[in-house]
Amino acid sequence: NCYHQSKMASSADAGKAQAQAAEIMQKFESIKAEVRQYGLKIGELDSDRNEHSLVINTIKDLDPGRKCYRLIGGVLVERTIKEVLPAVERNLQGINQMVKQLSDHMKKKQTELDDFMEKYNIKPARQLQQQIGIKS
Repeated sequence: NCYHQSKMASSADAGKAQAQAAEIMQKFESIKAEVRQYGLKIGELDSDRNEHSLVINTIKDLDPGRKCYRLIGGVLVERTIKEVLPAVERNLQGINQMVKQLSDHMKKKQTELDDFMEKYNIKPARQLQQQIGIKS
């Protein structure tokens, strides 16, 4: 009878441990996904930043009264360089600020991920393979 009770208790403990492990891995995957999302958004904004810089460098030395076209909300509108250049420069500043904010958030989230991995002794598969000598 005692054996049966202790066996039931140990299977309940094993179930609880499995649930905790699943919860830890779910939290780990969630933090990792957030870090990945920050990286993707920063990559997108870097592309926008490069496009804005290219436009600025292309039109900055041209006659300010010269016609140029700008895509606004899917509509191509005719403007002058004098009107467009300051707007594109403001947009570039906004993009730069956003990249900085996202980079700061990403660094904090990466630190949170690293701390979480250390706390629960989570190691990437590559690191485990290196430790036990498996070559991929």
